[in-house]
Amino acid sequence: MLDLFESCLDILIKYNWIIYIQLESSMKETIKKILQNSKNKRISINELDDELKKRNINVFLDNGKRDQFIKIIKDLIEDNILIPLKNASLIQQYGKLPNTFTIRKSAISEIFSPLPIEHRNELLSLSPRINIDYYATHAVQYAKDREFILKIDELVRQNSVEELTVNERSYLLFGDEKAITVPADAVVDGNKILKNLKLTIEDIKAKKTYEPFFYAVKDYFSLERESQAVRTALIIENKDTFWTLHLALTSGELKDVNMVVYGEGHAIHQKFAYFKMIGGLTSDRYFYFGDLDQEGIHIFNSLRKKFPAYDIKPAVKLYSLVLRKTGIEKAHPLRKKQVVGNSSLSPFIDFFEPDEKETIKKIVDERKYLPQEIFNKSDFPELKHHGIF
Repeated sequence: MLDLFESCLDILIKYNWIIYIQLESSMKETIKKILQNSKNKRISINELDDELKKRNINVFLDNGKRDQFIKIIKDLIEDNILIPLKNASLIQQYGKLPNTFTIRKSAISEIFSPLPIEHRNELLSLSPRINIDYYATHAVQYAKDREFILKIDELVRQNSVEELTVNERSYLLFGDEKAITVPADAVVDGNKILKNLKLTIEDIKAKKTYEPFFYAVKDYFSLERESQAVRTALIIENKDTFWTLHLALTSGELKDVNMVVYGEGHAIHQKFAYFKMIGGLTSDRYFYFGDLDQEGIHIFNSLRKKFPAYDIKPAVKLYSLVLRKTGIEKAHPLRKKQVVGNSSLSPFIDFFEPDEKETIKKIVDERKYLPQEIFNKSDFPELKHHGIF
């Protein structure tokens, strides 16, 4: 009896919400008419505001109306009815909305078309875990996505469903393994459909898989069983240096390191999560060693920012060894332009002594670099003397 009551209540709430959305506020209806009747292909926020005032709608009469206006414009941008101009500036008083748009009139009738009664009833019958707000006002899109939505509804209603990888689940739901992870290469944007329904991959019983990295270990997995043990992983940007340290680790020449990882440049940003798959802990120590240039520093800073729980640090003594061997005098001009913008040198540079900070900053400012391959096997005696971290 209780289940029946809850089911009826859910349908009643959904029904009232659909009626509320489909009747829409007078402001949204008015904006739609303004856009449809506009003689120009472009319109500005101020022009929209002026047109609303002519129709006795004052956006700044209270915060509620202002917020409603901002939400409507954001929805129209999301629906590709209003396309912000590339050089449009952002207006602070309108919640940093772009100030000028191109009007895509062909999309207006499509977006605002009413739901047929059979589709309205179908939406009402979907699982309570599915949010129907988007499709209640996007009848044409619902008709396009309906086949997939009904499959998703059938899935989320099941209590015991085996968890699959994202690509495996994507194929079952959308007929394309890339529909969720790489929708641009797929026949359907499954990720957008899930977003419209406000569902996560966990809701559809799927799990992410992580791009594996190459690594070598020494005592890494055996130390996992010791409660007080702190393991150390060293991430290497380039392949040759990885192999040098790989051999040093497995031969016993590399002390205080339990794992050497091939970061493969920017690829480490996607691959680092693989640590979790092989038992890596946030309490372990993580060090990074790459080229001394703006891009190498950017890779480290981005990695540290993306995985703050792991407290990744630069392998300072390895970098210091490179600086001692060559100094700025032997730094080479960059072979090609590095597209990392004017990214900050911090926090990378903050781990170094003042004189090293100045040298690193000068190398970057002069558009030069020191490759990590300056370090090689002949440096192991010095490494043993000074340490690696």
